[in-house]
Amino acid sequence: MRTATSIDVRNLPGKDLKVALPEGAAQLRVEIQGDRTILNAQIRRLFPLSNPARYFSIQDQDGNEVGVLETLDDLDHSSRTLIEQDLDRRYFTPKILQLKRLKQEGGMWTFEVLTSRGESTFFVRNWRDNSHEISPGRFVILSVDGQRFEIEDYEKLDTRSQVLIESLF
Repeated sequence: MRTATSIDVRNLPGKDLKVALPEGAAQLRVEIQGDRTILNAQIRRLFPLSNPARYFSIQDQDGNEVGVLETLDDLDHSSRTLIEQDLDRRYFTPKILQLKRLKQEGGMWTFEVLTSRGESTFFVRNWRDNSHEISPGRFVILSVDGQRFEIEDYEKLDTRSQVLIESLF
């Protein structure tokens, strides 16, 4: 008997999936052996911050979940590479290595930082609503234009960067 709180989750074994990016297409095509092909598939991490390497929702173009892939380990090399590239684009989150400058003007914070992808400047409105400590010393910061930046370990930043971050609290 199903209750109002029961959820049916369809597990998708990696060995049953074949992923392709047709020439000229912007989204992946996922073929589920013996079942169906999803032409404009979307792959989403179910736990993007706490467990990014496991549990992936495979969705159709309307965002309806078709099933969950537990791990990428059982996929063929080509399928795994395509999914990893798609996830890298979707979850692009540069790591902040150093804060060079932090300035507040008119309720907006300007961050000038050195990241794992080079130097960057971004803006944050309302620090408390747009920064999240996801584990002790690990922060995700959301900029006004929707970009994500991560401080992996606050205590590993240089002293000046730590002082600048502390000024936000």
